[in-house]
Amino acid sequence: MFVIISLSSHNSMLPTSSPQIHRNGSLNARDAARHTAGAKRYKYLRRLLHFRQMDFEFAIWQMLYLFTSPQKVYRNFHYRKQTKDQWARDDPAFLVLLSIWLCVSTVGFGLVLDMGFVETLKLLLWVVFIDCIGVGLLISTLM
Repeated sequence: MFVIISLSSHNSMLPTSSPQIHRNGSLNARDAARHTAGAKRYKYLRRLLHFRQMDFEFAIWQMLYLFTSPQKVYRNFHYRKQTKDQWARDDPAFLVLLSIWLCVSTVGFGLVLDMGFVETLKLLLWVVFIDCIGVGLLISTLM
């Protein structure tokens, strides 16, 4: 019993990864900087270049379950919100897979509609920037 008490009091002195909240409810400077949108965006974009660290299996699971059972994906995101205090994924694997599927479907449309290379490229740019990003920004702004 003495060892357990001794270890528990010793563990409280170790640095923790959870945010340290002051009595007035504010975060300390290090945790506040880590939770800024710019810091999260930098971390996300930096991970975009490291394919070995991406969890493609989980991203494929999410894509499939968005079609078959979206409530499971919502529960997963809700659990992430409770544990990590964020809705978004840390891993850009979903974005990479989405962009690959957009490219494949656009090339497929280009082949079926007998479009040339330039027209297919224009369609790809339209699909990515207008249909995906533009409409996504519009809907997220309105909601």
